[in-house]
Amino acid sequence: MLIIDFSADAGRQTGSFSDLVSLLPGRYTMWAPHHGTWGDPTDTDPAARLAEWLAGADRFGPDVVAVVGYCAGYRLAAAFADHLAGPKPPALILLDPLPVLPQTLLHEYVEAVKQFAPVLQPEVVGRAVEWAKEHVAQDHDLLTLARRLTASYTDLAADGCRELGIETEYGEQLVRRLSGYLSYLVIASTAPPPRNCPALVLRSSDPVPAALAETYPDAPRLDISRANLLRSQEVADRMTQVLAAGGPRHTRA
Repeated sequence: MLIIDFSADAGRQTGSFSDLVSLLPGRYTMWAPHHGTWGDPTDTDPAARLAEWLAGADRFGPDVVAVVGYCAGYRLAAAFADHLAGPKPPALILLDPLPVLPQTLLHEYVEAVKQFAPVLQPEVVGRAVEWAKEHVAQDHDLLTLARRLTASYTDLAADGCRELGIETEYGEQLVRRLSGYLSYLVIASTAPPPRNCPALVLRSSDPVPAALAETYPDAPRLDISRANLLRSQEVADRMTQVLAAGGPRHTRA
């Protein structure tokens, strides 16, 4: 079973795939990308990186029974599933699939900036957030936006480390974390729409954009928040039922 996410354990304060894996039967072996897979938006060509990553599907054989995509990674999961060779395609399982929008990148930037709120002047943090909001309204190109947000956060991280009197290496780690995740989001946005109907789509109770809800209008909405979706036994059980049932793993859309 292949898990498509920023990394095997994305370091979220919410549930992660490491939580979900612990709830699944032990007979499934899990593979997931390393967070370094996605590069940095300052020196990454998203289309080329996507093509390079998809070429890696050749090393996986028919033993892959499912490809699982979460949130913004759902198109990456669908694209990888389409590239897997074999007489029987793997089941495509999508958990709370969401599109990548400029506001997605803004949210990640603001959350990262808030980490320095205790040490930076409130007006510094406020200006950074307002600056980012202005660029989100202006920049429709996600790669350009990701590069600008990374540059801004690099400066803030350096200032924050100076205020704390700590080594700049800590700030550099935070910058790599954010820049890698922004790169992942941009690459995900370049993936084509799914060619096949997923075997299973589950939604959390969190609101979703209307356009995406129309894509999978019959997807069950669980009484589980997005924060807890990946540590839900109900989700694990529904995935297990789909895989245990066998039969067609997905059908042409």
